[in-house]
Amino acid sequence: MLVKVFMSCCGGDKVLDTVNEAVRLSGINAQVEAVKDFAEIARAGIISTPAIKIGSRVVASGRVPKVQDLVALLTKAAAKDA
Repeated sequence: MLVKVFMSCCGGDKVLDTVNEAVRLSGINAQVEAVKDFAEIARAGIISTPAIKIGSRVVASGRVPKVQDLVALLTKAAAKDA
């Protein structure tokens, strides 16, 4: 599973740490990719950063969700893929 973290210059470390912690806690095999290129962010249709995309679905935009919320979203996405 691919998890993309779209971020601008500010607050990127916090959102990446949160996503990586959620992936670790969920036990799901996921690759976390940081996207900082503004052109790629725009192509993805992201209007507000930070944003998190799990698979093909944007699950958060303009905020950093709580770790337990991300764990639930990752688990749900993994169940759909199974």
